Amino acid sequence: MHKPGEKTDVMVINLLLFVAGLAVYAGYGISSIYLLAVTLLSYLAGRLIPRYRSVMWVSTVLQILLLLLLRAQHWLPWQPMIAPIGISYFTLQVMAYHVDLYRGKYEPEKNLLTFGLFVTYLPHLFMGPIEPYARMRTALEERKISGDFFLKGAVRSLWGLLKKLVIAARLGVIVSAISAEPERYQGAYALAAMFLYAVQLYADFSGGIDIVLGVSRMLGIRMSENFDAPYFAQSVREFWRRWHITLGEWLREYVYIPLGGSRKGKLRRFMNTIVTFLVSGIWHGGGYLLWGLLHGIFVSWGEKFRTGSKTLNRVATFLVVSFLWSFFIWPDTATVLRMAVSVFTVFNYDALPAGISGMELSGGDWIVLGVACLLLWIYDWKSRVLKARFCAFPMAAKVGVAGLLALTVLTFGMYGIGFTASEFIYSRF
Repeated sequence: MHKPGEKTDVMVINLLLFVAGLAVYAGYGISSIYLLAVTLLSYLAGRLIPRYRSVMWVSTVLQILLLLLLRAQHWLPWQPMIAPIGISYFTLQVMAYHVDLYRGKYEPEKNLLTFGLFVTYLPHLFMGPIEPYARMRTALEERKISGDFFLKGAVRSLWGLLKKLVIAARLGVIVSAISAEPERYQGAYALAAMFLYAVQLYADFSGGIDIVLGVSRMLGIRMSENFDAPYFAQSVREFWRRWHITLGEWLREYVYIPLGGSRKGKLRRFMNTIVTFLVSGIWHGGGYLLWGLLHGIFVSWGEKFRTGSKTLNRVATFLVVSFLWSFFIWPDTATVLRMAVSVFTVFNYDALPAGISGMELSGGDWIVLGVACLLLWIYDWKSRVLKARFCAFPMAAKVGVAGLLALTVLTFGMYGIGFTASEFIYSRF
């Protein structure tokens, strides 16, 4: 528990974070009004749900309809002006909060500032993690700021920046070049784009989460992990236990289990899994329904093809997941399918090394990219050991690690004049 003075300091920091979240959104124009309206109306609905339980259903239906409407950018040209970045993340959090109140898990939050910060908490507003209310409230209440936590958070954030600016930025150059000309770059180029994008997306998304968790740690707030070395998974089912963990938890708790989970026979379990992944596809966007369906099928049946070799299982899983990421690379399903077919019908693999090496990256860039990817692989492979050893370092050594990471990002990161900064990929969802 906080002492009276500490409690006042925490409230001041919470107020500043709440204002900062709204201020950042103000830069996006009218969408900040939507965020503020959602915060106020969701707070009021939460206060009413214990007495008027039908409010939960009304709130949930309205939020789903608004989310679908505001994500329909192909039909509504004015959508980008209204829909805030990261709308899917705070919508899921608010929906879960209302459902949990309906289930009687806890009492409604009476403090508007605390609830407002739960919705608009700036570090995780754009890409998660998707925190349940009870977990977020505990993180805010049990906040502890110290020099050691601040330094650990800084190192975590710098590691995220390295993933984003050193790895994802370079891979993005190649993937963008290939995806921009699907008629020209097929076959081997399409396959290379799938593999490179798999690494790019992971470095970009997990790097962003590292920054979120690192900044939060610097503020004394411990948030949920969202990744656990997903490309070491031995099946697609295991992959989804390691990738975007908080989204998977949300889907399981609020979609899969209410549908009946695995309690009503194999056929019902299969159908529930398919529906859950279709919902995941809709959450990512209307064009990802086939992506969700295929993932649901592989999650349901993929375990049947698991072998006794961990290496073979991991390679096969990476191949499947990389092929399915193609829905994120090209703009429509028809192009995705055409490019996937070209992998097996256009035999230009001998031209790939020369062709891809000439795509804007220098020889030095490729060396930096290779070394950085190797470091990422080693870190994921031995993350628990490396984290434990880092925590045991004296303060001076931790400062040295932070300085080395900062120097690496400043020296090898792609930014500045001549470089077009890109948003984090998963912030668009």
